[in-house]
Amino acid sequence: MINNIEKILAYPYYSIKKSLKLLDKGAKGIILVVDEERKLIGTITDGDIRRAILDGMSLEEKIEAIMHRNPIKVKQGASIEEIKDVLIKNAIKELPIVDESIRVIDMITINDILLPQGKENPVIIMAGGLGTRLKDLTKEIPKPMLRIGKDPILQHIINNFKQYGYNRMFISVNYKAEIIENYFQDGYAYGVKIEYIKEHKRLGTAGGIKLAGGFIKKSFFVINGDIFTNLNLENMMNFHINNDFDITVGTRKHSFQIPYGVVKTEENFIKGMDEKPTMEYLINAGVYCLNPRVINLIPEDQYFEITDLIDICIKKGLRVGSYEIKDYWMDIGRIEDYNKVNKDIYDLISVDKSIDSKCD
Repeated sequence: MINNIEKILAYPYYSIKKSLKLLDKGAKGIILVVDEERKLIGTITDGDIRRAILDGMSLEEKIEAIMHRNPIKVKQGASIEEIKDVLIKNAIKELPIVDESIRVIDMITINDILLPQGKENPVIIMAGGLGTRLKDLTKEIPKPMLRIGKDPILQHIINNFKQYGYNRMFISVNYKAEIIENYFQDGYAYGVKIEYIKEHKRLGTAGGIKLAGGFIKKSFFVINGDIFTNLNLENMMNFHINNDFDITVGTRKHSFQIPYGVVKTEENFIKGMDEKPTMEYLINAGVYCLNPRVINLIPEDQYFEITDLIDICIKKGLRVGSYEIKDYWMDIGRIEDYNKVNKDIYDLISVDKSIDSKCD
């Protein structure tokens, strides 16, 4: 189902060029053509526009010249079995839902019908970064598409969420977005439902969340697209909900050894020495659970990091929690980290961790 059906509605007097932009923004591969009363009068797919352009049609031509008139549709209130039957018999992937007056109410896809419902908690994957620290590896492809074993990092992230029942994904894309979109498409082949958040300028981790705000009604995940982990996501979400946190930050213990003797002083007197001590800190692991209400704190159309959002929440006295990640975790920001994960992957066993429990 489409949360904001307006984003895929067009009028017959729209130009092909304007409709192309609408197709890109809607990311559904189809737009619904309606009249001034929002009654359905036609449909146009990206394939229709591609064929029109190949036939030499001007981009300024009105779409009424190429739209499919009298499109297949289903009345509001139709059963899932009826909808499934229409989709399969007509070999189509999208089906407009209309009321008694043929006004567009919604659209349902074959993905909605055939995939399991899954949990209501959405997942936002931030996959728009440049990956500059990995140099030559990310010149041709975005960092989330680098392979760990035989599959892209992004596919491992998706698979881990899917096995816990979180199959509704929003992927925020920017750098070389078409590579990610062409690979995963709507997610059906991977057992999930994917919608793309398109950053036409870099907005930061929280700025990308703002673009998905209208679609989110339940507590949700945010994860950086360069994180490789077998984190128990069910436990983290339950921890977030049970503690009534506004934001839960996934954290990780990080230790390092100071290569010198550390001197403890009081005024000018040495009170002790610690030879090459090990320091231990909790670091931000790039995985978060958030309540929808915090989205209102993110400014519109502005570069804004999730760390900025966390700071605002703390200053406002909201509940910000820490969930320590003890499972395997790696931030693939450096070449040595990437090489290590590719060695470790063969020792990590993929287990079905699906748990029959509910999330808020």
